[in-house]
Amino acid sequence: MLKFSYLLLTVIFIHGVAFSQSTLNGKVRDQSSKETLPGAYVFVTSVAGDTLHTTFTDENGRFSFERPTQRTLDFSISFVGYETLEKRVQVTNRKNLGAFEMVEEGSLLETYELQAQTMSGQMKGDTVSMNAAAYQTRGQASAGELIRKMPGVVMQGGTVEVQGETVGRVLVDGEPFFGDDPAMALQNLPVEIIDRIEFLDQLSDQAQLTGFDDGETVKTINIITKKEKRGGKFGRLFAGYGTDDNYLVGGSVNFFNETQRITALGLSNNINQQNFSADDLSGAFGGNDNRRGGGGRRGNPLTTREMPGITHTNAIGLNFTDKFDEGRAKLNGSYFFNESRNFLNRNSSREYILPSDSLQLYDEVRNNEDRSQNHRLDLRLDYDMSDKHAIIWRPRVRYVNGTSNSLLSAQNLFNPNTPINETENTSSGANESFRFLSDFTYRYKFNKEGRTLSAKFDTRMDNRSSDSRLVSVSRDFLTGNRDSLIQNTLGKSNSFSYEAEIEYTEPIGDHSQIRLEYEVGNDLGNTLQEVSQREMEATRFVLDSTLSNEFENTYLQHEVGLGYRYNKNKIRIYSSFDYQVSLLDSDRLFPGFENTNRTFRNFVPRMVFIYDPNENTNIRIYYRGDTDAPSVRQLQDVIDNSNPIQISTGNPNLDQEYEHRLFTRIRKINPETNRSFFMYLGGQVTSNYLGNATYIASKDTLIQGDVLLRQGGQLNRPENLDQYWDLRSYFSFGFPLNFMESNLNLSARAGITNRPGLINDQTNYNRNVYVGPGIGISSNLGEHLDFNLSTRGNFNIVRSSLQESLNNNYYTQSTRLDLYWNFAGGFFVSTNVNNQWFQGLGEEFDQSVWLMNADLGYRFPPTEQFELKMTVFDLLNQNTSIDRNVTDVYIEDTRTQVVQQFFMLTLTYNLRAFGGTGAPGR
Repeated sequence: MLKFSYLLLTVIFIHGVAFSQSTLNGKVRDQSSKETLPGAYVFVTSVAGDTLHTTFTDENGRFSFERPTQRTLDFSISFVGYETLEKRVQVTNRKNLGAFEMVEEGSLLETYELQAQTMSGQMKGDTVSMNAAAYQTRGQASAGELIRKMPGVVMQGGTVEVQGETVGRVLVDGEPFFGDDPAMALQNLPVEIIDRIEFLDQLSDQAQLTGFDDGETVKTINIITKKEKRGGKFGRLFAGYGTDDNYLVGGSVNFFNETQRITALGLSNNINQQNFSADDLSGAFGGNDNRRGGGGRRGNPLTTREMPGITHTNAIGLNFTDKFDEGRAKLNGSYFFNESRNFLNRNSSREYILPSDSLQLYDEVRNNEDRSQNHRLDLRLDYDMSDKHAIIWRPRVRYVNGTSNSLLSAQNLFNPNTPINETENTSSGANESFRFLSDFTYRYKFNKEGRTLSAKFDTRMDNRSSDSRLVSVSRDFLTGNRDSLIQNTLGKSNSFSYEAEIEYTEPIGDHSQIRLEYEVGNDLGNTLQEVSQREMEATRFVLDSTLSNEFENTYLQHEVGLGYRYNKNKIRIYSSFDYQVSLLDSDRLFPGFENTNRTFRNFVPRMVFIYDPNENTNIRIYYRGDTDAPSVRQLQDVIDNSNPIQISTGNPNLDQEYEHRLFTRIRKINPETNRSFFMYLGGQVTSNYLGNATYIASKDTLIQGDVLLRQGGQLNRPENLDQYWDLRSYFSFGFPLNFMESNLNLSARAGITNRPGLINDQTNYNRNVYVGPGIGISSNLGEHLDFNLSTRGNFNIVRSSLQESLNNNYYTQSTRLDLYWNFAGGFFVSTNVNNQWFQGLGEEFDQSVWLMNADLGYRFPPTEQFELKMTVFDLLNQNTSIDRNVTDVYIEDTRTQVVQQFFMLTLTYNLRAFGGTGAPGR
C-alpha cells in the first residue's frame, strides 16, 4: 500500500504544473484620507464560510497570506472606529489584491476610547473569535490558563470542552501544533504571545481539499499569535525534590522562526504525572477530573492513556512544523517515547440488578504492577503542488511492549455478611504490539470552479502478541469445595484494513453543488489463543480446546452516495443519502470449523443546516445515521476465565448497530456588552445496540460443557438489544462583572440515558437522569492578582425496570479555587483548593473530601525568569479517589489509591526571548 502511495505521489508530481505566486497580499486604508491602517484584522473565508486565514496588517497597512486552493474568497476586515468591510474577491493569477478601503464611523472612535471596555469577542460564521486582551492572567501563565477563563470552556483530566463539545485539535496561526492533543498544545504556549483565540469547526481533510463541506468537522482551537512575537525561543525548565523521595524534572523549549517551529519536551517523575500538563502536579490527584481513576486520552501522538493508581514516568517528545517549496508544502510531525511503571490498588463493590428483589453482590480487591514502553511517530504532509493538484498524507507508527503482575481477590455474596464463593488469582504476563496507519488524500481541481475529483486511500495494520500465566484458587462457601488452576496463555492477533474512496463534485448554479462518491473498505483479522492447563499436583501442561481458539474475520463494505450542498446569504445546507452493503464473514478454525456469514443493507442519511440570522448568532442543526459492526473479540465464542467467578465469552451471532444522531447548537455573542450564550441539545437512538447479557448461576453450571461456573458466578457475553437512547443538553451564559473586574459564567448540563441489558434472560432498562448546574468566576485584575472559582454539581436519578423500588440516586459536587497573588516584589503565593462532595453512595463513600495545595515562591529580578518555590501537596492530608459507575446490569463504586501528602522544592527557569533578538521578554 505504501508503494501505491509513493507511485501516485510521483505521477502527480511529474504531471503537476507549478502555480506561479504562492502568496497573496494587499493593503487596508482609509477611504477618504487614503492613509493606511496598521493593525486591522483580516478574516478570510471560503464562500462556504470555512475559515482559511486570519491575519493583521503591518505598520504599513499591508497584509499577506498563503494562496489558498479556492478561487473565490470572502474578506471581512475590521478596525476600531471603522465600519466592518465585507468583500468577495475572485482570485485568478494575480498576487496583489490591491487596496481595501474602509469607511470611518464618525464619532464612534472617540466614544470607544473614552467609554467602552475591551471587546471580548465576535462571531464569524461557525467561528467564535475571542480577544485575548479581554482576559487577564497571572504572569508566566500558559494558554490553557487563558482559555479556561473564556465562557463555555471546561478543562479537566487532559480534555478540553468548548460549549459542551470536546476539542480534538489545536492550531497556531492556522497550522497544526502537537497533532491532536489540545492539552499539550495549550501547555506549551505562553499567554503573552497570544492575540486572539478562535473556536471553530474544522472540516475534514477531504473537505478542505475539495471545498465541499460534507458536515464532518472537528472542534478546533486556533491560537492567533502576536505578529511581533512569532519568532524566538520560549519555554520552561523545572526540577523539584520533596519528602518521601518524590521528584519532578522536566520542561519544554520552543523554537519559533516564522513557519519553522520546533518543540522539545522531557519529563521524569514519581508523583503520577503521566503526561505533559499545564499543572505540574495534575496527575497526583489520581485520574480523570484530577480526582478519579480510569479513562484517559486516546489517539494523541504525545500522550499515553492515563492509568488509575500511581505511575512513575520517564518521557521525551519532539514536535516540529515547517514549510518548503515556497510555502506550498507543509510538513509537521512528532515523536514521543514514554516509559512508565504503574502501581494500582483498587477496591470495588457491585450490586447486581436481579429480576427479583433479591441481591447479588460482588466485591473485588485488585493490586497491579504494570511496566510499559511506548514509541509513537506521527507525520503529516500537506502539499499544493499546483493550482490543480494537492495531497494530504498522514503516516503514523506505534510500538508498545510491556509486562504486568496482578493479584486479585474477589467474592460473590448474597448480602454483605453472606459470601457465596471467592477466588484468589495471581497472574503475570508480557505483551508487544506494532501498529502502522496511513491516510492519503489526493485532489484534482478542474478549470470550472467547484468541479473537483478526489481520491482517498487509508490503511491500518496491527500486530499483537502476548504470553501470560495464571494461578488461581477458588472456594465455594456453600459446599466447602476448593478448585485450583494453573494456566498458560499464548495470544496472537494480526489485522489489516483498507478504505478507498473516490469523490466527484460539480457546481449547479451559483449557490449549489452536488457530490457523487463510491467507497469500499475491508477489515481482515486473524486471532489465535492457545491455553494450556495443568492440575496443581501435575507437572505437564495440556492444551485446553474449550479455552483455545483460532478465528478469521472479514468485514467488507461498499457504499455509494449522493450529496448536495447549498450556500446563500445566511443559510448553508448539506445533505447526503448513502447506501451501504456490508458483508460479514467469520470463520472459527479451532476448535472445530464454524462459519458465520451475514449481509447488511442500510440507507444512511445525513443533513446539516446552518443559519446565521445576524453576524453575532449562529445556529447549527445536525442529523446523521450510522452503522457500527461488532469487533473480532465480540464475535469470538472463546471463554476468558482469568477470573473464575466472572467469566466472559463472545457471540458469533451479533448484528451491526444502527444509530440515529440529532443535535442542535446555538451560539450568540454580543461584542458591545461582552455577553455570550451557548446552547447544545442532542440525542441518539440505537437499534441492535451492542450491549451485555449477564447470567448469574443459581447452581454449579458447566459452560460449553467443560468450564465450571460456581453458584453465584457470572457469565458475560455481548448481545444485540433495542431501546438504547440518550438525550443530553448543555448551556452556558457568560458576562462581565464590572464592579469586581471579573467574568461570570453560568452553565448547566442535563440529560437522560436508557441503557438495556440482559440479566438471567430478562431485559433490564437502567435509566439515568442527571442534572448538573455550574458557576464560575474568573478575575480580570491583572498579572499580580488572579483567581478562578468554579463549582459544578451532578445529581443522578437511577431507576431499573427490574427493581423499580431500588434507589440508587446520588449527588456529587466538585468545587475548585485557584488563587495567585504577587504580593511584594518577586514574592508570590498560589494555592488551589479542591472539594469533592459525595452523597448517596453509601456510608463508606459518602464524604466531603478537601484537597489543598499551596505554593510560596520568589521570582528573581530583574527578568524574573528564574523562580524558586516550595509546594505543599495535599495540605489537609485528605486526598482520595472515589467513583460510581452505572451500567446496564449493575451499580459499581470504586476507591483507588492516590498520591498522599508531600512537600517539594522546585526551581523553574522561564525562557522568554521573542523576535529572534535573544532579548528576554515577558
